Amino acid sequence: MSQLCLNFHYDSRMTSTAKRDYGSGGIQWLSARRARLRVRLPGETTQRSKVVRVRPKDHGGLGDAKAEMEKFAADLRLERARAERTVHTVDELFTAYVAHCRRVGRRPGTVESYESAAKRLTPALKAMPIEDLTGRDVDQFYGELSQRLSANTIRQTHAVLRAALAQAVKWGWIAGNPADAATPPQKVTGTGRVIEPADARRMYLHAATARKDGGEGDDVLAMAVALATITGARRGELAGLRWEDIDTRAGVLTIERQWIPGGDEGQYLGPLKSGKMRTVALGADGVAFVEAYKERMKAKLRREPDGWLLSEDAGITPVKAKGLGASISRLAKNLGIDATTHTFRHVSASELAMAGVDRKTAADRLGHTPEVMDAVYLHGADDKATAAGAALEARLADRGFALTWPEAD
Repeated sequence: MSQLCLNFHYDSRMTSTAKRDYGSGGIQWLSARRARLRVRLPGETTQRSKVVRVRPKDHGGLGDAKAEMEKFAADLRLERARAERTVHTVDELFTAYVAHCRRVGRRPGTVESYESAAKRLTPALKAMPIEDLTGRDVDQFYGELSQRLSANTIRQTHAVLRAALAQAVKWGWIAGNPADAATPPQKVTGTGRVIEPADARRMYLHAATARKDGGEGDDVLAMAVALATITGARRGELAGLRWEDIDTRAGVLTIERQWIPGGDEGQYLGPLKSGKMRTVALGADGVAFVEAYKERMKAKLRREPDGWLLSEDAGITPVKAKGLGASISRLAKNLGIDATTHTFRHVSASELAMAGVDRKTAADRLGHTPEVMDAVYLHGADDKATAAGAALEARLADRGFALTWPEAD
């Protein structure tokens, strides 16, 4: 209350209704036990008044009047703050929160996931003032999402909403976080799709087979399916591969970059999810398959292929990660197979385990942490890595995924 000075000063012109001025207001005694309080808040031109009853003026009433003055001023300030307070909707909060995350340097992929969560908000929730939002409102929103989204997607949405509301608390927009009172669905594990290796072979063969023979005639898509199966690479990692990343003499493929959906161009280069480069060993069948792909591309281009490995314009432009995922999902659907790009990662991991490859070596190959592969006490080695590639390819072949291209035209 620094604006209200408590140093009362005597006014020689006082009468029986004596007046003592202080700061931006004053106290006027109407009788021995009644006083009129007057307050003018900073920035205002008029005074507010209030009459209070206190103890006799000469027996503690002056102190009572000062205390009442302080309380009156505080109430007026609170009233003005409520009247001036800006009402922020959930939609406005998300817009401000995403901008804040960009400003503080959150990873582009993280920011994009927040933007995706914002798109799941219903129109009613977007328009709701955050100060009116309750845990029940949030739970009802999750109930609506459950009609079309998985439990884990709703849990991710909850995490983003809760983080945005926590930031609103820090900004002073709301007093508490209503998402803390909401109950997201339980985490669901084991939802990864796993298909038979024979189905994976059907997909890449159909993609590679010429259109006149009933296929799609798309070697790039076929190569993406095959590489996803034998390496377990993510879609962004597949899109980020270049010809120089493959050393057929050493029989290895290096994964050091990935394309992340988003940005002005539809995608941007970013670091790997694990944060570090990894080398994936290929067996003899894998090397032969890659060399055969190179010969097929060389025949189409009439020159040595270079640049991006998966490209529709001779390596100049990489395929878009999101577009690659959509193409693989469409290919699977057309063949009656329930699969996405990530499905092949599960296939690769499952077959590695079935082939007897230890979990640390499998973790290194897939770019997982040992914790994810439950292999804290296991150790990999270069010879094990090479053996892993050969073992996986041999097992895939036995299970219906032979690495052979259809005859070229």
